Amino acid sequence: MRYFFYLIIFLLAGKILSAQQNFVDVVAKYYRVNPFAGSFSAFVKALTTDPELLNKTILHKTDSTGYYAKGEYKVFNPFSMQANKVDMLFYEREMDFGDKMLSYYSYQLTVYFPNTEAYRKAVKKDYTKLSRLLQRVLPLVDIESLKGFRNISDGETTTFSDSYFAVKPVIISWQTLDKSNQLALSVVTNLIHMYNRAYPVSKDYLLEAIK
Repeated sequence: MRYFFYLIIFLLAGKILSAQQNFVDVVAKYYRVNPFAGSFSAFVKALTTDPELLNKTILHKTDSTGYYAKGEYKVFNPFSMQANKVDMLFYEREMDFGDKMLSYYSYQLTVYFPNTEAYRKAVKKDYTKLSRLLQRVLPLVDIESLKGFRNISDGETTTFSDSYFAVKPVIISWQTLDKSNQLALSVVTNLIHMYNRAYPVSKDYLLEAIK
């Protein structure tokens, strides 16, 4: 009976690791610099010194503000359509665990397209494809319409998680930007930094981080 118990634990651990790896594999394809490959310090250096990242702004952490980096790609675009512009944001934030504040990082990619019917169909297709991939590894899904929100005539945001913590591992969205007559498609991955590595803000890693 004891050996059966250990077998169950082993299988469950393997399933968790497999799900986490699947998550990493899906998300990493959408960023030019993979946050999960190598050390955290090497990732940040590769991200901010990338010669393909233009118009950079980098603000280092202070007593009152977290780390912040932004830039623009002219060539890189993980989606199927030719883009007008690709923006990257990487910035430090905090989440409240009652008696403890935990730092985490949001890694955001926003791709802009002309607001035409053909591009709208293509944006929705890419958005749906990514959504299906993420749902396979992060089963808790929350979908909200962006229609009518701050000059957005249409759009949607979806969060993906494996727990009910307030901060979710991944958020994707598409929306119209009426003022600029563009479409935007965004991917936001939330990361925590432990042992000089980046990990997704998922249940197991959050519990480890707050010990």
